[in-house]
Amino acid sequence: MTVMVAVTLTSSCAGGSPATSRPKTASAHAAGGGDCSAAASDTPLPVWARAGFSNPAGDQPHVLGARGDIVAILWSKKNALHVPPLAHQNNKILWVSRLPERPTSPLKIEAILAGRRTTVYREVAGGPGPSYVNLPAAGCWTLELSWSGHTDQVRLRYAA
Repeated sequence: MTVMVAVTLTSSCAGGSPATSRPKTASAHAAGGGDCSAAASDTPLPVWARAGFSNPAGDQPHVLGARGDIVAILWSKKNALHVPPLAHQNNKILWVSRLPERPTSPLKIEAILAGRRTTVYREVAGGPGPSYVNLPAAGCWTLELSWSGHTDQVRLRYAA
């Protein structure tokens, strides 16, 4: 099953503190605390996530997980993904794991909306890779990710 993620990382959710043990990228800050205000990073992708990119630096917009074990590479115009998805633009995210993966082990997503009692579950068959993930409401979502015995967290803002 393929799922769709729709995100915009330009507004703020209240609460929490930023991660202090991760590199100072927008993605690590957004994932580590209660803040959804950071934009996707246009800095070079981590070296381990660059395979298959024609640009050796792989400067595709991305969001790094709080532990630094997964990266969400955004494939959208102006780094903005939407919920519901725009009719003329797909909301594609390429998930790339830094850690070894077990074949056929899915990427499981537990998405929790800040300030509400809303939790939804999604799954990307086959583990990290290309996906589309739709969530039911706009707001600051914490995505608890698990795959092949690994875990990480990404905090994203979904725009209406």
